[in-house]
Amino acid sequence: MGAATSGSLLSVQSRMNGVISEHSGRPVEAALWSFGSGLVVLTLMVLLVPRIRRALAEIPKALRDNRLRWWQCIGGASGGLLVAVQSWSVPLVGVAIFSIGVVGGQTLSALVVDRAGLGPGGVQHITVARVAAAALAVIGVVVSATAHSGGQDVSFAPAAAAFGVGLLLAAQQAVNGRVNKVVGHTMATTWQNFFVGVVVLVLVAAVQAIVSEGPWTLPTGAPWWAWFGGLLGIGVIGIMAWAVGEIGVLVFGLVSVAGQLLAALVLDLIDASARDDVGVQLVLGLLITLVAAAGAGWAASRA
Repeated sequence: MGAATSGSLLSVQSRMNGVISEHSGRPVEAALWSFGSGLVVLTLMVLLVPRIRRALAEIPKALRDNRLRWWQCIGGASGGLLVAVQSWSVPLVGVAIFSIGVVGGQTLSALVVDRAGLGPGGVQHITVARVAAAALAVIGVVVSATAHSGGQDVSFAPAAAAFGVGLLLAAQQAVNGRVNKVVGHTMATTWQNFFVGVVVLVLVAAVQAIVSEGPWTLPTGAPWWAWFGGLLGIGVIGIMAWAVGEIGVLVFGLVSVAGQLLAALVLDLIDASARDDVGVQLVLGLLITLVAAAGAGWAASRA
């Protein structure tokens, strides 16, 4: 239930950040708002709750005595890039295609993540069935991303970018599970993720400010509900950090896939501006991706 909720929240957050991006003109502004506001809320929690402070203090201790490696503590970089890409791509292709791209990359990278033993569950062997499921997921992404809607082609670049950040998502889930197992509190793990994500996004914004022209202005005119994407991000990462340790990277990913894709389809059907993009080919790609995820789950249960 938690994994499905996490996936659904990610789709809703994608819609929120996409709306902020449309009113700002710069996707990185929406991403910075989402992660920055989430970090402020989490920092208040750290200051007010002693248990979270103690758990957060375990991270440097774990790094010193090698219970954690430095690269296991930068999962938030993937989260920052995910939010930046969703802020840019969702206004262009809708929540459904963005989510399908992420799911395809996530399913494919789960093979490498499990084989490398990055998650709390240790090393899992690659099988023919799991490889076939990952390949089918890629096919689902291509089918959706090349759909024809309203007589126009859906832009392939945003879907490809979503696929790219999806490749990083399984690794983020794995290392977050490791960190959470050590610190023992999901909000401490989540704070560390948001902090790293904000650092990455500030660097991206700095580079963009140097190479781009035009003024930077605060987003205005966005509906009130769109400003709470950071709070949903806390829920997504918090549930992820807890659930991966309970059910493993692959199973978590598969259950969250169902919630993410179905919520994405509903959101696009509700949104009048995105409804025309939901065609037969898009739904077919979504179904192919769901079948691929189910196939990977069957392979995992057999193993």
